[in-house]
Amino acid sequence: MLRMSSKRLVCLCNHVSAEEILKILRAGALNTSDVQKFTQAGTGCTRCVREIEDIVEKYFANREKDPQLRFEFK
Repeated sequence: MLRMSSKRLVCLCNHVSAEEILKILRAGALNTSDVQKFTQAGTGCTRCVREIEDIVEKYFANREKDPQLRFEFK
């Protein structure tokens, strides 16, 4: 289980919390790009992109991907 302060803002430019990032990952986002497309996190100044990548990596570290949960972003 990924442990972090989920209410902490990860992306200050777009006001995206760790909780929101985890929510979109649970809903089927598979990578940082998906998180950015859905939440806009990391698309402003980009300082938080590494932190978003870390959250995504930790989330999937011990979890199998389920292709049936895949979002199609446009």
